[in-house]
Amino acid sequence: MSQVGQPISVLQGVQAQNVVMDPARFYPATRRLRFPMKSKSAITGLGSTDSTTLKQTGIIAALDVRISGTLVWGGTITGSSMSWRWPLELIKALRVSANGQANLINVSGLWLKSLQMTQERTNDRGVSKAMGAVTAVTQGTLAQNCDDWGTSGANQLGPGVTVPAVGTYTVDLKFRVPIAFDQRTLLGAVFAQTAQTNLTCDIDYESQANLLTVGGAATLAVNLNSEISGVVYTIPSVGGQFVVPDLSAFHQFVSSSTNAVAQNENEIILPGTGIGRQLMRVFFQTWSSSAPLAVNETNYGNLGWRYGGNDTPEIYSNGSLLRHVNEDAFGVDIGGQWGVGCHDFCVDWALRDAVDEGSTSDLRLVATLQSAPTTPSFKYAQQTVFAAPVGA
Repeated sequence: MSQVGQPISVLQGVQAQNVVMDPARFYPATRRLRFPMKSKSAITGLGSTDSTTLKQTGIIAALDVRISGTLVWGGTITGSSMSWRWPLELIKALRVSANGQANLINVSGLWLKSLQMTQERTNDRGVSKAMGAVTAVTQGTLAQNCDDWGTSGANQLGPGVTVPAVGTYTVDLKFRVPIAFDQRTLLGAVFAQTAQTNLTCDIDYESQANLLTVGGAATLAVNLNSEISGVVYTIPSVGGQFVVPDLSAFHQFVSSSTNAVAQNENEIILPGTGIGRQLMRVFFQTWSSSAPLAVNETNYGNLGWRYGGNDTPEIYSNGSLLRHVNEDAFGVDIGGQWGVGCHDFCVDWALRDAVDEGSTSDLRLVATLQSAPTTPSFKYAQQTVFAAPVGA
């Protein structure tokens, strides 16, 4: 691997001419850019995929994906409702591939919002949304005030909400996609300033049947648009050489799921672990029937992680304790409404607390369910940093 300050010819697996990895010279000279990667246009449709080739410019740190438009409900709406996948899992999967790494980002909108609330500490306090049978939830919505989950006059759509009336409901959602793990140091950002770079962003939209139920005499017209903006940093020339920050790592955020969970203790093996990988955070959520279980003592006993034979570095005696710890760390109650729990190894100091996957064989989550879930689904998402190919 190249050392800082030395010329390099291969960076993150692609050819790089006259480039020096030198953060000290890069930061004062670079400039942040924001520009459209995909202009606003109609989505291909629910249950379909939008594919975008990203611009090959500078160093890509983040993407902002906005989905906006309307849902128009008409007819007799009796029996019409929104599922708990609405609105955050309108994005069933957002996938980013770069420089031969085909699975850097592969998560739903729920995980993107969860990460935004934890990593960037975006505050959802006081943002009122309808959720389930409650018309005004103001804590743990994972929403910003700019987010519109579907509003028509005084009526709102939301997860688990019965459609209250006919009308045109406006929708406006924004998802931050962190290409870099750290937006300050740009650790994990993608080097894009080369014709060899292949950068794509695919958005899979959830099917209408999984997002909502249209009553027998109701009508629904879906008119949604999407747009993508990039947060990009220029590659400055200093002293006749192009300088870049430390790009010796990739940042990955991917999700998985299993139906093989039951009452009592469950051990879920985390896929994709290996030498050279550092686990920063792992999120989880359990679904019973058609809704997530709140992270509390009623639903969860011991929660933690384990590796090897029976090494268990951290264990929480119940879900309520983990929920408290998460809110203390993030300032957001991620477990109360959406049922998201997080084992965080970087909120205080990643250099000390991140889990070295090269020395933790058979890394797995421990989730103890107090009751048997109905049609169970256990979902989880791993945030990791791993060594990128860098040549001298």
